[in-house]
Amino acid sequence: MASFRHLAERALLGPVARVVPAQLQPFFQRALAAAVRHLPVLDPTSPASVAVKNQAELSFWRDWLGRHGTAPATEYYRSFMMAMGGIADQDFFTGRVCVDLGCGPSGSLTWLHNAKAAIGVDPLAESYRQFGIDAHPMLYLACGAERLPFPTGYVDVVFSMNSLDHTDDVPAVCREIRRVLKPGGHFIGSLNLNEPPTATEPWMLTEELLAEHLFAGWRRQFYKVRPKLEHEPDPYRYFHEEPPPDLPSDGPQALWCRYQAVP
Repeated sequence: MASFRHLAERALLGPVARVVPAQLQPFFQRALAAAVRHLPVLDPTSPASVAVKNQAELSFWRDWLGRHGTAPATEYYRSFMMAMGGIADQDFFTGRVCVDLGCGPSGSLTWLHNAKAAIGVDPLAESYRQFGIDAHPMLYLACGAERLPFPTGYVDVVFSMNSLDHTDDVPAVCREIRRVLKPGGHFIGSLNLNEPPTATEPWMLTEELLAEHLFAGWRRQFYKVRPKLEHEPDPYRYFHEEPPPDLPSDGPQALWCRYQAVP
């Protein structure tokens, strides 16, 4: 977990880098970091920490969509989300209620035309309307994953695509995922492991934390951990090819997985 100081510093240093001349950036960054150190240490679930995180999330999406456009990234999400669950046939989702946690504004479930329902959950969904989400062939719900607006045992498939560590309270989200999944339903995830907390990702996920809070008692159907490449165009390259044997194993990793909730 990250302190409010850490979250504020990461959220504010980005804008400084965009507007301050390069030769002055070291001075401004030192001054800002010194000021942030005087802020109180707060839990990442506190309103102040959440506000900083939400602002950083919106800044990221404005920049990303400004460079890449606001059209739904339908084929990208279809390919990635099926691969992260080890699923080869889209018929797997036919007639099912599918929910994506922390969906973002790029149409993460617009490819699920055969599902009974394709629902994106994101606390910033109201703000995402500025990016044109009303035109997407999926539903958006403006709420956090810590309290999902579904009856118990209602959802067939829950996706989390690099979003679980963005939430305000990971154990609470895990409890909600387990509550809303039907017996026999599936959790499909791409989960970043062993990454230090940041402004938008205030939790560090580990295999041990996930085994305790999310996967306990479930049936493992697909599970793949690989090194995550931080400074390459495809951070998930080693899910498609074998990593070199001498690659260090103590850095950031990613987990692709599919679990079934046991009836």
